[in-house]
Amino acid sequence: MPVISVVIPRLKTNQLRWTFTGAFEARQSLIVRGLFPMLADPRHPAESKSSTNESVLKVALDHGKASGVIKPHDRVVVCQKLGDASVVKIIELED
Repeated sequence: MPVISVVIPRLKTNQLRWTFTGAFEARQSLIVRGLFPMLADPRHPAESKSSTNESVLKVALDHGKASGVIKPHDRVVVCQKLGDASVVKIIELED
């Protein structure tokens, strides 16, 4: 069963230049068979509200459909961190 791992990168600055973290973590997960890492848009911080988390989830599911990993009517297990809580939900994809 394939797994899509969404890494939300962080942008940091020291007033002279910007640094981007998260690409290393995504690259590290390439070593695991069946794990497909994906970098999310860094403008969506992980600690943000539920609507942003849903938009990141939608982008990940669309990417999975486009790459052929996910097909219509598949069930998808979503593990995400919302604030201090970890949530696991199962959703069934539509057409």
